[in-house]
Amino acid sequence: MDFAPSPEVADWIATAEALKPILAERARAYDEEGSWPRENMELLTEQGFLKLAVPVEFGGLGTSAGFAHLLPHSVIEVIASACASTAWALTTQYHCHGLIAGLASHDQQAWLFKEVIDNGALMATVGSEVIPQQRLATGNETGNIQFNVEFRKTESGFVANGTKGFTSMAAASSYILYWALAPGTDTPSEGLVLGVMDASDPGVHFLPGWEEVIGIRASLSGPTRFENVPIADKDVIGRPGDYVQKHPYLFELTYAALLVGIAQGAFDFVTKVFNERPYLAEEDGLKYTIGEMSSALQASRTSWWYAQWLYDVGRHDEASFAALRALHLAKTNGVFIATKAFDVVGTRALFKFNPLERAWRDIRTVSLHTRESQLMGLLAKAEISGDLFAKAKYGHRIAPEERKTWSDLGMPELENQ
Repeated sequence: MDFAPSPEVADWIATAEALKPILAERARAYDEEGSWPRENMELLTEQGFLKLAVPVEFGGLGTSAGFAHLLPHSVIEVIASACASTAWALTTQYHCHGLIAGLASHDQQAWLFKEVIDNGALMATVGSEVIPQQRLATGNETGNIQFNVEFRKTESGFVANGTKGFTSMAAASSYILYWALAPGTDTPSEGLVLGVMDASDPGVHFLPGWEEVIGIRASLSGPTRFENVPIADKDVIGRPGDYVQKHPYLFELTYAALLVGIAQGAFDFVTKVFNERPYLAEEDGLKYTIGEMSSALQASRTSWWYAQWLYDVGRHDEASFAALRALHLAKTNGVFIATKAFDVVGTRALFKFNPLERAWRDIRTVSLHTRESQLMGLLAKAEISGDLFAKAKYGHRIAPEERKTWSDLGMPELENQ
C-alpha cells in the first residue's frame, strides 16, 4: 500500500499548510464573536480551494465524486487544524458540490459550477429539521431521518414552506439546496429531492439561536424559516429518491477528516509546549500520554484513508460503512486527544489565548453531529445481516423498476429537464 499523496494532492496540502498561520490567528476572534469567517473564505476562494470539489469538466480540479475524494478531504483536515469553523464552512460548500455532481443534470451542473468558478458563489445544503430550542419533537419508529417541510407543486414549479434547524452557511450563501419529499411520497427512500433556491428571496428568514452554541461558533448554523419560497421546475435536482437510491456518498467521511484535523491541531499545540518546556519531557507519564495521543491520531487518520480508498475504487456500499467506523474513531479519539491535552499541558491550557479549550469545544460539537447510537446501530445491523446499503441512514433500497417517477406522481413535465 502506498500512502504517499499524488503530486497534485501534496501541492494543495502544502498550500493549505502555508495558510494555517493566517487562519489560526483569526480563529479566536471568529469563535468569540460567533461571526462568519468571511476573510478566511475569501482567501480560500482566491487561492482556488472551491475548485477542488468541482469536476474537471466544469472548470474545476475535482472528479464526478464531488466532495468525496481524497483531495478535498485532505485539505479539510489541514484547515481544521487551524480553524475548525472555517473548515466546517468549506465542508458545507464541498457537500453542495458533491450533491450537484452526483445528482444534477448536465445543464444544472454547468450553471451552478459556473457560478462557483466565475463568481465564487457560496452554497448551503439544508436538510435537518431538528429545532434545538424545541423541547418536544415528533419521532419516527424507524429511526431514519425524516423530512416534513412543505414542498408544494404550482404551475411553474414548487413552493417551499417550513423551518430547517441547522442551516450552516445559508446566511452567507448565494444558493440554498433545500431538501424535501416530492408531493405524493411518504419516505426519503421513495421521494427525497433537492431544490435550488435563491438565498436572497424575501421568504427566506435566518433566525437567531446559534449564538448560544459552544463550538463551531462561526459557521452560521442557526435555523432558517422558509415562507412561500419559489423553486422553479428546472431547479429541482434529480428524480424522487435519487439521493437515497443513486447518490453513493455519505457526508460522514468529511466530518471524520475534519475531526482528525481539529485533533491534530490540539496535538500540535501539545508538542509545541513540550519543545518550549523541555523539562516536561522528563516525566514518563506525560511521554506515555503523548504516545497514546499520537497512536489515536494514526488510527483515526488511517481509518478515513481506508474508507476513502474504498470510495475511490468504487466499492461504495462498503465505503459507506467504513466511513461510519472512521467517524466513530475520529469522534472517540478526538475527544480523547483534546481531553488528554489538558492533562499534559496543565493549567495554562485553560486560558483562551491558547487554542485547547476551543479545540475541545469544537471537537465535542462535531462529535454530536448525528447521534452516535444511531450510526453504530446501522453499522451493527449491517455486520449482523451482511446487508450493506450506503444510505441506510435515510431508508431502504428500492429496486429500479419499483421506484416512483415524476410521471407516476402526476408531474411528467419534470421527467426530461
